[in-house]
Amino acid sequence: MIKKLLTLCIFTSAASAIEPFKAEYTVFKDGKKIGLSSIELSYDAPFYTITDSTNGTHGMASFLGFKRSEVSLFTEKEGAFHTESYSMNQKVAFNKRNSDFQVDYENKLVVGKHKDEDWQLDLPHVFSTPNLVSLNLFQDICAGKTENLSYPIIKDGKVNQYDFKITSIENNIIEVDKLHSKPERITKTWLDTKQRCLPIKTYHKEEGEDPIETKLIRVSS
Repeated sequence: MIKKLLTLCIFTSAASAIEPFKAEYTVFKDGKKIGLSSIELSYDAPFYTITDSTNGTHGMASFLGFKRSEVSLFTEKEGAFHTESYSMNQKVAFNKRNSDFQVDYENKLVVGKHKDEDWQLDLPHVFSTPNLVSLNLFQDICAGKTENLSYPIIKDGKVNQYDFKITSIENNIIEVDKLHSKPERITKTWLDTKQRCLPIKTYHKEEGEDPIETKLIRVSS
């Protein structure tokens, strides 16, 4: 039933090509505004860059100067994304976290650094990055894919599996849940098939912590 409904509401032009965009969001914690975030896809031939940014603007997030960014550089060929590099930088007060890696296709290696420690992996046949996986998911759903929404991810020197499941469809809004090993951890995303299957809102809850939500402000090209 979900597959039939999804086929009817697909925004077909979204599946044909990836085009630059910027989606901007308000971030809430326990219902109170704490910051702004964005997802931006840019193109400088032959490379695409997808950047996720979050900045604390209110409350403790602002006081502590919370800033986080994730950047993936990649190319696209016949609908497949080929990662070139990934970096994550986060700052909260005087604490900083950094993680990055680069792909060496010639030597079939992935080389990176996490917590000031160098690491190296043999190049997996298929893989994504912690923020590029979102674009994989958006593209697949807008192309009509409803099952096997699973993606191998390179994170902190390890290959992890990110799994998603479509849980509901209402008009043009598709709810997708990320599947976690701990049932207390909840991540939900609502994608709009009329806006390239970009999120209009998200919800994330860790055990014993207040929920974090984002709500779409605008999408621009």
